[in-house]
Amino acid sequence: MVQKGKSTERWLIAICSFVYFVSYFSRKSFAAVMAGMLSDGVIDKVDGGLVGTGLFVAYGIGQLISGYLGDRIKPKYLITAGVVTTCVCNLLMPLVNSTSLMIAVWTVNGLAQAMLWPPIVKLLAENLDGEAFVRANLVVTAAAHLATILLYLFVPVCLEFFSWETVFFTASALAILSVPVFALVMKSAIRGGISDSVAPCKKERKLETSVGYFALLRKSGVIIIFLCIIAMGFLRDGIESWLPTLYSEAFSREASESTLISVVLPIFSIIAVSLATALHKKRFFANEVKSSLVLFSVCVVLGIALYFAIGVDAMWARLASLILTMLISGAMHACNFMLISCLPGRFATMHRSATTSGICNTFVYLGAAVSMYGIAAIADNLGWGATIISWVVIASLGALLCIPALGKYSDFVEKNDI
Repeated sequence: MVQKGKSTERWLIAICSFVYFVSYFSRKSFAAVMAGMLSDGVIDKVDGGLVGTGLFVAYGIGQLISGYLGDRIKPKYLITAGVVTTCVCNLLMPLVNSTSLMIAVWTVNGLAQAMLWPPIVKLLAENLDGEAFVRANLVVTAAAHLATILLYLFVPVCLEFFSWETVFFTASALAILSVPVFALVMKSAIRGGISDSVAPCKKERKLETSVGYFALLRKSGVIIIFLCIIAMGFLRDGIESWLPTLYSEAFSREASESTLISVVLPIFSIIAVSLATALHKKRFFANEVKSSLVLFSVCVVLGIALYFAIGVDAMWARLASLILTMLISGAMHACNFMLISCLPGRFATMHRSATTSGICNTFVYLGAAVSMYGIAAIADNLGWGATIISWVVIASLGALLCIPALGKYSDFVEKNDI
Protein backbone atom coordinates (compact mmCIF):
# COMPACT_ATOMS: atom_id res chain seq x y z
CA MET A 1 0.00 0.00 0.00
CA VAL A 2 1.24 3.47 -0.86
CA GLN A 3 1.98 5.58 2.20
CA LYS A 4 0.36 8.98 2.40
CA GLY A 5 2.65 11.95 2.88
CA LYS A 6 1.82 15.30 4.44
CA SER A 7 1.84 16.87 0.99
CA THR A 8 -0.76 14.41 -0.27
CA GLU A 9 -2.98 15.05 2.75
CA ARG A 10 -2.71 18.80 2.13
CA TRP A 11 -3.84 18.31 -1.46
CA LEU A 12 -6.79 16.25 -0.22
CA ILE A 13 -7.82 19.02 2.18
CA ALA A 14 -7.30 21.63 -0.55
CA ILE A 15 -9.53 19.90 -3.10
CA CYS A 16 -12.24 19.18 -0.53
CA SER A 17 -12.13 22.85 0.46
CA PHE A 18 -12.38 23.93 -3.18
CA VAL A 19 -15.39 21.69 -3.79
CA TYR A 20 -17.13 23.03 -0.70
CA PHE A 21 -16.30 26.59 -1.77
CA VAL A 22 -18.06 25.93 -5.09
CA SER A 23 -20.91 24.22 -3.26
CA TYR A 24 -21.66 27.23 -1.07
CA PHE A 25 -21.35 29.75 -3.90
CA SER A 26 -23.78 27.79 -6.09
CA ARG A 27 -26.13 26.93 -3.20
CA LYS A 28 -26.45 30.39 -1.65
CA SER A 29 -26.72 32.28 -4.93
CA PHE A 30 -30.51 32.53 -4.66
CA ALA A 31 -30.52 33.62 -1.00
CA ALA A 32 -27.88 36.24 -1.82
CA VAL A 33 -29.90 37.87 -4.61
CA MET A 34 -33.34 37.38 -3.03
CA ALA A 35 -33.47 40.94 -1.67
CA GLY A 36 -32.69 42.27 -5.17
CA MET A 37 -35.33 40.03 -6.76
CA LEU A 38 -37.85 41.22 -4.18
CA SER A 39 -37.08 44.88 -4.88
CA ASP A 40 -37.38 44.26 -8.65
CA GLY A 41 -40.77 42.61 -8.18
CA VAL A 42 -39.61 39.31 -9.68
CA ILE A 43 -40.89 37.43 -6.63
CA ASP A 44 -42.59 38.32 -3.35
CA LYS A 45 -41.44 37.37 0.14
CA VAL A 46 -43.55 34.22 0.46
CA ASP A 47 -42.53 33.00 -3.02
CA GLY A 48 -38.90 33.55 -2.09
CA GLY A 49 -39.46 31.54 1.07
CA LEU A 50 -40.97 28.68 -0.95
CA VAL A 51 -38.02 28.61 -3.37
CA GLY A 52 -35.60 28.45 -0.45
CA THR A 53 -37.74 25.84 1.29
CA GLY A 54 -37.65 23.66 -1.83
CA LEU A 55 -33.85 23.63 -1.73
CA PHE A 56 -33.66 22.93 1.99
CA VAL A 57 -36.24 20.11 1.91
CA ALA A 58 -34.53 18.46 -1.06
CA TYR A 59 -31.11 18.94 0.53
CA GLY A 60 -32.31 17.35 3.75
CA ILE A 61 -33.87 14.33 2.03
CA GLY A 62 -30.91 14.08 -0.33
CA GLN A 63 -28.54 13.90 2.64
CA LEU A 64 -30.09 10.58 3.67
CA ILE A 65 -29.60 9.22 0.16
CA SER A 66 -26.12 10.69 -0.23
CA GLY A 67 -25.06 9.50 3.22
CA TYR A 68 -26.16 5.96 2.40
CA LEU A 69 -24.52 6.01 -1.03
CA GLY A 70 -21.41 7.75 0.34
CA ASP A 71 -20.39 4.58 2.18
CA ARG A 72 -21.08 2.44 -0.90
CA ILE A 73 -20.02 4.51 -3.95
CA LYS A 74 -16.63 6.14 -4.48
CA PRO A 75 -16.74 9.74 -3.21
CA LYS A 76 -15.32 11.18 -6.46
CA TYR A 77 -18.32 9.91 -8.44
CA LEU A 78 -20.89 11.45 -6.09
CA ILE A 79 -19.02 14.75 -5.92
CA THR A 80 -18.69 15.02 -9.72
CA ALA A 81 -22.38 14.25 -10.26
CA GLY A 82 -23.38 16.86 -7.66
CA VAL A 83 -21.22 19.63 -9.10
CA VAL A 84 -22.37 19.06 -12.68
CA THR A 85 -26.04 19.10 -11.64
CA THR A 86 -25.71 22.28 -9.59
CA CYS A 87 -24.04 23.90 -12.61
CA VAL A 88 -27.13 23.16 -14.73
CA CYS A 89 -29.55 24.37 -12.04
CA ASN A 90 -27.81 27.74 -11.62
CA LEU A 91 -27.74 28.15 -15.39
CA LEU A 92 -31.51 27.55 -15.60
CA MET A 93 -32.65 29.84 -12.77
CA PRO A 94 -32.45 33.12 -14.75
CA LEU A 95 -34.09 31.46 -17.75
CA VAL A 96 -37.29 30.16 -16.15
CA ASN A 97 -40.29 32.49 -16.16
CA SER A 98 -42.46 31.41 -13.22
CA THR A 99 -42.15 30.87 -9.49
CA SER A 100 -43.25 27.25 -9.85
CA LEU A 101 -40.38 26.51 -12.23
CA MET A 102 -37.95 28.33 -9.93
CA ILE A 103 -39.07 26.12 -7.05
CA ALA A 104 -38.63 23.00 -9.20
CA VAL A 105 -35.15 23.96 -10.43
CA TRP A 106 -33.93 25.01 -6.98
CA THR A 107 -35.31 21.81 -5.46
CA VAL A 108 -33.20 19.79 -7.89
CA ASN A 109 -30.24 21.96 -6.88
CA GLY A 110 -30.88 20.92 -3.28
CA LEU A 111 -30.58 17.26 -4.29
CA ALA A 112 -27.37 18.01 -6.21
CA GLN A 113 -25.85 19.88 -3.27
CA ALA A 114 -26.65 16.94 -0.99
CA MET A 115 -24.23 14.78 -2.98
CA LEU A 116 -21.22 16.83 -1.81
CA TRP A 117 -20.83 17.00 1.97
CA PRO A 118 -21.12 13.28 3.02
CA PRO A 119 -18.43 12.11 0.56
CA ILE A 120 -16.20 15.00 1.67
CA VAL A 121 -16.63 13.88 5.30
CA LYS A 122 -15.85 10.31 4.27
CA LEU A 123 -12.65 11.32 2.46
CA LEU A 124 -11.44 13.34 5.44
CA ALA A 125 -12.57 11.00 8.23
CA GLU A 126 -11.07 7.88 6.69
CA ASN A 127 -7.77 9.44 5.64
CA LEU A 128 -7.02 11.72 8.62
CA ASP A 129 -6.76 10.96 12.30
CA GLY A 130 -7.85 12.79 15.46
CA GLU A 131 -7.10 16.49 15.56
CA ALA A 132 -5.93 16.41 11.93
CA PHE A 133 -9.54 15.62 10.99
CA VAL A 134 -10.82 18.48 13.16
CA ARG A 135 -8.31 20.94 11.65
CA ALA A 136 -9.22 19.79 8.14
CA ASN A 137 -12.88 20.48 8.92
CA LEU A 138 -11.93 24.00 9.96
CA VAL A 139 -10.19 24.62 6.62
CA VAL A 140 -13.10 23.19 4.61
CA THR A 141 -15.64 25.17 6.66
CA ALA A 142 -13.58 28.36 6.26
CA ALA A 143 -13.60 27.83 2.48
CA ALA A 144 -17.39 27.74 2.56
CA HIS A 145 -17.53 30.98 4.53
CA LEU A 146 -15.04 32.56 2.14
CA ALA A 147 -17.38 31.65 -0.71
CA THR A 148 -20.20 33.36 1.15
CA ILE A 149 -18.12 36.50 1.70
CA LEU A 150 -17.13 36.72 -1.97
CA LEU A 151 -20.70 36.02 -3.06
CA TYR A 152 -22.15 38.78 -0.89
CA LEU A 153 -19.47 41.19 -2.12
CA PHE A 154 -20.20 40.21 -5.70
CA VAL A 155 -24.00 40.54 -5.48
CA PRO A 156 -24.15 44.32 -4.77
CA VAL A 157 -21.87 44.90 -7.78
CA CYS A 158 -24.20 42.85 -9.94
CA LEU A 159 -27.31 44.60 -8.62
CA GLU A 160 -25.71 48.00 -9.19
CA PHE A 161 -24.12 47.50 -12.61
CA PHE A 162 -25.60 44.34 -14.14
CA SER A 163 -28.54 42.24 -12.92
CA TRP A 164 -29.40 39.49 -10.46
CA GLU A 165 -29.20 36.96 -13.33
CA THR A 166 -25.41 37.50 -13.52
CA VAL A 167 -24.97 35.89 -10.11
CA PHE A 168 -26.53 32.60 -11.26
CA PHE A 169 -24.53 32.54 -14.51
CA THR A 170 -21.31 33.11 -12.55
CA ALA A 171 -22.11 30.30 -10.10
CA SER A 172 -22.82 27.97 -13.01
CA ALA A 173 -19.51 28.80 -14.70
CA LEU A 174 -17.57 28.30 -11.47
CA ALA A 175 -19.18 24.89 -10.92
CA ILE A 176 -18.39 23.52 -14.37
CA LEU A 177 -14.81 24.81 -14.26
CA SER A 178 -14.28 22.98 -10.96
CA VAL A 179 -14.98 19.55 -12.47
CA PRO A 180 -11.67 19.04 -14.31
CA VAL A 181 -9.73 20.61 -11.42
CA PHE A 182 -11.28 18.17 -8.96
CA ALA A 183 -10.64 15.19 -11.27
CA LEU A 184 -6.96 16.04 -11.76
CA VAL A 185 -6.19 16.71 -8.09
CA MET A 186 -8.04 13.59 -6.90
CA LYS A 187 -6.16 11.46 -9.43
CA SER A 188 -2.87 12.76 -8.06
CA ALA A 189 -4.00 12.34 -4.42
CA ILE A 190 -5.06 8.72 -5.00
CA ARG A 191 -1.65 7.99 -6.50
CA GLY A 192 -0.15 9.51 -3.35
CA GLY A 193 -1.96 7.02 -1.14
CA ILE A 194 -5.33 8.66 -0.42
CA SER A 195 -8.16 6.14 -0.13
CA ASP A 196 -11.19 6.77 -2.34
CA SER A 197 -12.63 3.28 -2.00
CA VAL A 198 -15.78 1.94 -0.37
CA ALA A 199 -13.82 -0.70 1.55
CA PRO A 200 -14.13 -0.67 5.35
CA CYS A 201 -12.04 1.90 7.18
CA LYS A 202 -8.51 0.78 7.97
CA LYS A 203 -8.50 2.65 11.30
CA GLU A 204 -8.37 0.57 14.47
CA ARG A 205 -11.96 -0.37 15.38
CA LYS A 206 -12.69 0.83 18.91
CA LEU A 207 -16.47 1.09 18.88
CA GLU A 208 -18.47 -1.72 20.38
CA THR A 209 -20.24 -3.39 17.45
CA SER A 210 -22.30 -5.92 19.41
CA VAL A 211 -25.25 -3.60 18.80
CA GLY A 212 -26.41 -2.35 15.43
CA TYR A 213 -25.74 1.11 14.07
CA PHE A 214 -29.17 2.60 14.80
CA ALA A 215 -29.22 0.99 18.26
CA LEU A 216 -25.87 2.70 18.88
CA LEU A 217 -27.34 6.03 17.79
CA ARG A 218 -30.04 5.61 20.43
CA LYS A 219 -27.66 4.34 23.12
CA SER A 220 -25.26 7.25 22.55
CA GLY A 221 -27.99 9.90 22.77
CA VAL A 222 -27.47 10.96 19.15
CA ILE A 223 -31.19 10.41 18.47
CA ILE A 224 -31.94 13.29 20.85
CA ILE A 225 -29.10 15.32 19.36
CA PHE A 226 -30.90 15.16 16.01
CA LEU A 227 -33.61 17.38 17.54
CA CYS A 228 -30.95 19.85 18.70
CA ILE A 229 -29.66 19.90 15.13
CA ILE A 230 -33.12 20.90 13.84
CA ALA A 231 -33.07 23.92 16.16
CA MET A 232 -29.54 24.80 15.06
CA GLY A 233 -30.50 24.56 11.37
CA PHE A 234 -33.50 26.84 11.90
CA LEU A 235 -31.34 29.53 13.47
CA ARG A 236 -28.21 29.16 11.33
CA ASP A 237 -29.84 29.23 7.91
CA GLY A 238 -32.89 31.27 8.83
CA ILE A 239 -30.82 34.18 10.12
CA GLU A 240 -28.33 33.99 7.25
CA SER A 241 -31.04 33.84 4.57
CA TRP A 242 -33.28 36.58 5.94
CA LEU A 243 -30.75 39.06 7.36
CA PRO A 244 -30.61 41.21 4.17
CA THR A 245 -34.41 41.44 4.12
CA LEU A 246 -34.63 42.09 7.87
CA TYR A 247 -32.07 44.89 7.64
CA SER A 248 -33.74 46.37 4.55
CA GLU A 249 -37.26 46.39 6.02
CA ALA A 250 -36.57 47.04 9.70
CA PHE A 251 -34.27 50.00 8.98
CA SER A 252 -35.55 51.08 5.52
CA ARG A 253 -32.27 50.52 3.67
CA GLU A 254 -31.57 49.81 -0.01
CA ALA A 255 -31.39 46.15 -1.13
CA SER A 256 -27.79 46.48 -2.35
CA GLU A 257 -26.69 47.95 1.01
CA SER A 258 -28.49 45.29 3.03
CA THR A 259 -26.92 42.53 0.94
CA LEU A 260 -23.46 44.04 1.46
CA ILE A 261 -24.07 43.99 5.24
CA SER A 262 -24.35 40.19 4.97
CA VAL A 263 -20.65 40.00 4.06
CA VAL A 264 -19.81 40.47 7.72
CA LEU A 265 -21.86 37.41 8.77
CA PRO A 266 -19.44 34.76 7.44
CA ILE A 267 -16.50 36.69 8.92
CA PHE A 268 -18.10 36.27 12.33
CA SER A 269 -18.75 32.63 11.46
CA ILE A 270 -15.11 31.96 10.53
CA ILE A 271 -13.98 33.51 13.82
CA ALA A 272 -16.56 31.44 15.74
CA VAL A 273 -15.58 28.17 14.03
CA SER A 274 -11.86 28.91 14.53
CA LEU A 275 -12.55 29.48 18.22
CA ALA A 276 -14.57 26.25 18.36
CA THR A 277 -11.68 24.36 16.75
CA ALA A 278 -9.23 25.71 19.33
CA LEU A 279 -11.60 24.92 22.20
CA HIS A 280 -12.23 21.42 20.86
CA LYS A 281 -8.72 20.53 22.07
CA LYS A 282 -9.83 21.27 25.63
CA ARG A 283 -11.45 18.45 27.58
CA PHE A 284 -14.74 20.25 28.25
CA PHE A 285 -15.34 21.48 24.71
CA ALA A 286 -14.11 18.24 23.12
CA ASN A 287 -17.57 16.96 24.01
CA GLU A 288 -19.73 18.28 21.17
CA VAL A 289 -22.97 18.21 23.17
CA LYS A 290 -21.51 20.21 26.09
CA SER A 291 -20.28 22.82 23.62
CA SER A 292 -23.68 22.97 21.93
CA LEU A 293 -25.45 23.45 25.27
CA VAL A 294 -23.24 26.47 25.98
CA LEU A 295 -23.74 27.90 22.48
CA PHE A 296 -27.55 27.58 22.55
CA SER A 297 -27.64 29.23 25.98
CA VAL A 298 -25.55 32.13 24.71
CA CYS A 299 -28.00 32.56 21.81
CA VAL A 300 -30.94 32.84 24.22
CA VAL A 301 -29.30 35.79 25.99
CA LEU A 302 -28.24 37.44 22.73
CA GLY A 303 -31.72 36.98 21.25
CA ILE A 304 -33.40 38.72 24.17
CA ALA A 305 -31.00 41.67 23.83
CA LEU A 306 -31.67 41.77 20.07
CA TYR A 307 -35.43 41.96 20.62
CA PHE A 308 -35.07 45.17 22.62
CA ALA A 309 -32.46 46.70 20.30
CA ILE A 310 -34.34 46.19 17.04
CA GLY A 311 -37.34 48.16 18.27
CA VAL A 312 -35.33 51.38 18.72
CA ASP A 313 -35.07 53.88 15.84
CA ALA A 314 -31.49 55.05 16.32
CA MET A 315 -28.08 54.53 14.75
CA TRP A 316 -26.71 52.76 17.85
CA ALA A 317 -29.67 50.37 17.82
CA ARG A 318 -29.06 49.52 14.18
CA LEU A 319 -25.40 48.78 14.88
CA ALA A 320 -26.22 46.80 18.04
CA SER A 321 -28.86 44.78 16.17
CA LEU A 322 -26.38 43.85 13.46
CA ILE A 323 -23.69 42.82 15.96
CA LEU A 324 -26.12 40.75 18.03
CA THR A 325 -27.52 39.04 14.94
CA MET A 326 -24.03 38.19 13.72
CA LEU A 327 -23.03 36.84 17.13
CA ILE A 328 -26.08 34.55 17.13
CA SER A 329 -25.25 33.40 13.61
CA GLY A 330 -21.61 32.82 14.55
CA ALA A 331 -22.60 30.78 17.61
CA MET A 332 -24.83 28.57 15.49
CA HIS A 333 -22.07 28.06 12.93
CA ALA A 334 -19.80 26.97 15.78
CA CYS A 335 -22.56 24.61 16.94
CA ASN A 336 -22.86 23.33 13.36
CA PHE A 337 -19.11 22.66 13.34
CA MET A 338 -19.43 20.57 16.51
CA LEU A 339 -22.51 18.57 15.54
CA ILE A 340 -22.14 18.27 11.75
CA SER A 341 -18.38 18.33 11.17
CA CYS A 342 -16.94 16.69 14.31
CA LEU A 343 -19.66 14.34 15.54
CA PRO A 344 -19.88 12.15 12.37
CA GLY A 345 -16.13 11.52 12.63
CA ARG A 346 -16.85 9.57 15.83
CA PHE A 347 -18.38 6.88 13.61
CA ALA A 348 -15.51 6.52 11.11
CA THR A 349 -14.33 3.34 12.84
CA MET A 350 -17.71 1.77 12.07
CA HIS A 351 -17.40 2.83 8.42
CA ARG A 352 -20.47 5.02 8.99
CA SER A 353 -19.07 8.56 8.85
CA ALA A 354 -20.86 9.43 5.59
CA THR A 355 -24.11 7.83 6.77
CA THR A 356 -24.01 9.72 10.07
CA SER A 357 -23.13 12.95 8.29
CA GLY A 358 -26.05 12.48 5.90
CA ILE A 359 -28.53 11.88 8.71
CA CYS A 360 -27.26 14.87 10.71
CA ASN A 361 -27.46 17.14 7.67
CA THR A 362 -31.00 15.95 6.98
CA PHE A 363 -32.09 17.35 10.32
CA VAL A 364 -30.10 20.58 9.77
CA TYR A 365 -32.01 21.28 6.61
CA LEU A 366 -35.32 20.20 8.06
CA GLY A 367 -34.85 23.09 10.46
CA ALA A 368 -33.62 25.31 7.64
CA ALA A 369 -36.67 24.48 5.49
CA VAL A 370 -39.02 25.39 8.34
CA SER A 371 -37.12 28.63 8.90
CA MET A 372 -37.33 29.80 5.28
CA TYR A 373 -41.13 29.76 5.17
CA GLY A 374 -41.70 30.16 8.92
CA ILE A 375 -39.68 33.35 9.26
CA ALA A 376 -41.40 34.82 6.18
CA ALA A 377 -44.84 34.04 7.63
CA ILE A 378 -44.05 35.39 11.11
CA ALA A 379 -42.41 38.56 9.74
CA ASP A 380 -45.31 39.21 7.34
CA ASN A 381 -48.05 38.68 9.92
CA LEU A 382 -46.50 39.67 13.24
CA GLY A 383 -43.42 41.73 12.37
CA TRP A 384 -39.70 41.32 12.95
CA GLY A 385 -40.00 41.70 16.74
CA ALA A 386 -42.07 38.52 16.94
CA THR A 387 -39.59 36.84 14.61
CA ILE A 388 -36.76 37.57 17.06
CA ILE A 389 -38.85 36.09 19.89
CA SER A 390 -39.22 32.91 17.81
CA TRP A 391 -35.41 32.72 17.62
CA VAL A 392 -35.19 32.93 21.42
CA VAL A 393 -37.75 30.13 21.78
CA ILE A 394 -35.91 27.88 19.30
CA ALA A 395 -32.55 28.49 21.00
CA SER A 396 -34.12 27.66 24.38
CA LEU A 397 -35.47 24.38 23.00
CA GLY A 398 -32.03 23.53 21.60
CA ALA A 399 -30.41 24.10 25.00
CA LEU A 400 -33.05 22.06 26.83
CA LEU A 401 -32.71 19.15 24.40
CA CYS A 402 -28.94 19.02 24.94
CA ILE A 403 -29.44 18.21 28.63
CA PRO A 404 -30.94 14.67 28.34
CA ALA A 405 -28.49 13.79 25.54
CA LEU A 406 -25.40 14.93 27.43
CA GLY A 407 -25.01 11.99 29.80
CA LYS A 408 -25.46 9.30 27.14
CA TYR A 409 -23.15 11.00 24.67
CA SER A 410 -20.45 11.58 27.29
CA ASP A 411 -20.53 7.87 28.22
CA PHE A 412 -20.39 6.92 24.54
CA VAL A 413 -17.28 9.03 23.90
CA GLU A 414 -15.54 7.99 27.11
CA LYS A 415 -16.20 4.24 26.87
CA ASN A 416 -15.10 4.04 23.26
CA ASP A 417 -12.08 6.32 23.77
CA ILE A 418 -12.88 8.45 20.69
